[in-house]
Amino acid sequence: MDSTLLEQSRQTAAALGVSFSSFAESALRDKVLASAAFIAADYERAQGRDTADYFAEVEAERAAMADEIRAAGAGW
Repeated sequence: MDSTLLEQSRQTAAALGVSFSSFAESALRDKVLASAAFIAADYERAQGRDTADYFAEVEAERAAMADEIRAAGAGW
């Protein structure tokens, strides 16, 4: 890792009041989660689950289920 990046990371961690180790772990976790989200979004697109029609269908199903739950006198 570049020494400038290390020093900037240490300074940022100090400014945030966390250890460098904690800061580095958090940064790595953020990167992994962003990558996982990208992979999931790519999969959803490949399945055709990113269209306005798909979202309208899912919302209609959700609303119908909520109506059935309310009609049965139950709650979430």
